[in-house]
Amino acid sequence: MSFAGRTPVDALVAEIGSTTTVVSAFGGLAGWPVTTPHLVGQSVAATTVEAGDVAVGLGEARGRLEEAAGLLEPAVTLATSSAAGGLRMTVHGLTQKMTAMAAREAALGAGAVVEYQTAGRLRDRDLRTVEEVAPSLILLAGGVEGGDCDTVLENAERLAELGVRPIVVYAGNSVVCADAQEVLERAGFTVRLARNVYPAIDELDVLPARAVIHDAFEEHIVHAPGMERIGELVDGRILPTPGAVLIAAELLAADAGDLVVVDVGGATTDVHSVTDGSPELAALMTEPQPHSRRTVEGDLGTYVSAPHVVEMLAAQERPVRLPPALPRTPDEVAAALTLTHYAAVTAVQRHAGELTALYTPSGRQTVARGRDLTACRLLIGTGGALTRLPGGEGILADARARDGGGRRLLPPPDARVALDRDYIFASCGALLSRFTPGAVLALLRASAGL
Repeated sequence: MSFAGRTPVDALVAEIGSTTTVVSAFGGLAGWPVTTPHLVGQSVAATTVEAGDVAVGLGEARGRLEEAAGLLEPAVTLATSSAAGGLRMTVHGLTQKMTAMAAREAALGAGAVVEYQTAGRLRDRDLRTVEEVAPSLILLAGGVEGGDCDTVLENAERLAELGVRPIVVYAGNSVVCADAQEVLERAGFTVRLARNVYPAIDELDVLPARAVIHDAFEEHIVHAPGMERIGELVDGRILPTPGAVLIAAELLAADAGDLVVVDVGGATTDVHSVTDGSPELAALMTEPQPHSRRTVEGDLGTYVSAPHVVEMLAAQERPVRLPPALPRTPDEVAAALTLTHYAAVTAVQRHAGELTALYTPSGRQTVARGRDLTACRLLIGTGGALTRLPGGEGILADARARDGGGRRLLPPPDARVALDRDYIFASCGALLSRFTPGAVLALLRASAGL
């Protein structure tokens, strides 16, 4: 039933960031493929979580949208969030290169900022650090299936000593799953269970843990200071914004092929890749890689982290002034572009693996370490810096490998570059919870010009 004077739309999606809230309205989704999915309108306002109520900023953003598009009646209202600290996690495993690494991959893929990571038995110093971090969630892993039981159970007992009580996601050896859960719940923790993130040697299984983390995040975020009313404002699950971007990237990659999505923000730069790498390099890999991977660079950004970028550029004798959060003058835009270029190119280089030499008793061998992006023939930029400043496609082009390739496993020189011109990748990740993949894919392809 429609209210008089209101225009029905299929969905309203709020992307609630640490500084701004973006509200996007979508139509044509429910009737796809007869109707064409499209962006009805979009607006932005300051996020008001620090004022004690995120609803104020969300209401301002929606009001500005309706000033331009008219009063709207959404069939569903959804949200993603990186406000109130976003998804802040600590992860704990048995060995650095195995279960701790797998736990980190699961957390980052879910959209978390990993504040602290440990391997082996937790020490008093580790517990003090976790308490100082005060994470939203803790991910506890350890032991392959049927393997080590003592360490992960001891770590559960040590976590029970904490003075803080975040939600704990257990994703370790299932043999002691019930025991670890009992220890933690007896100490007053809420525990969520997921499949082992590292069930066997050189085998990752991070997707089930990602889903459990998303559920736990929603449970956490509705109780975070300033965010208490968010549950009243939306109809579906609330996803961490970076996790929603990766979900959208996975959908697009299933249709368009292996790809990289780069998101340069004010505080961090995220790189998402969806690929299994090239068959030629698979035999040279020294460690398993998930099909979808996200990395976050906390020292690369255009506003909060801008002083770090300015220092790094100065060390290269490339001086640049700090731009404001919203650059307007030609000089401010030029400075913001310089920071964006450095952040994007550096973040992709850090995300990519490399060919390196390994010396064995039989002689020198070439091995591949880290992420192989050489099969990624599409780079897409999202976020305000790449999509709203001029020259985003040229910046992405410079993140590709140069002619001749080199040892860094970057996307090839002829990889296509595109921009999320409608700034909707995070929204599309949220829309997948309510609409068919084909309809959401149509939005993604249109925004990227594919």
